[in-house]
Amino acid sequence: MQKFPLIILRIIIVLSVGLSMLAGIFLLPKCGAAIAEALPQLAFWRYPIVAGFYGMVACFLFALWQFWLLLNGIARNRTLEAKRLKAIKFSALTFAILYFFCLMPIIVLAAKADDAPGLILLGAFLDSLPIGVAAVAAILERTVGK
Repeated sequence: MQKFPLIILRIIIVLSVGLSMLAGIFLLPKCGAAIAEALPQLAFWRYPIVAGFYGMVACFLFALWQFWLLLNGIARNRTLEAKRLKAIKFSALTFAILYFFCLMPIIVLAAKADDAPGLILLGAFLDSLPIGVAAVAAILERTVGK
């Protein structure tokens, strides 16, 4: 593979890691207080929800790390490694599960409060994105395994 696309992908990974680290450090602690204030019926779930958000960030960072290692293998003219694809697949599925149990209840309650059913559809669409990533990783893993 040519060097330029690999460099672009690595820049995107570094920017994604930086943004998710900044969100984890500065945004997520404030998020728990905002949830407790905006939705008082979820105030007692404040810390488990924030812990789920941190789990989502950890899954995202782990998937980016595995993708970085996969790019290193491609740069060295090695084939795709099935163990990296398997790790990306499980990380994406874990992200989707944490999203469903931590963020979807907030989206549903916000949609009920604002009478906005499209918000629930948007949340469901965003939950399907990591499932799509896991499906692509599973297909590539089977292709590499053969």
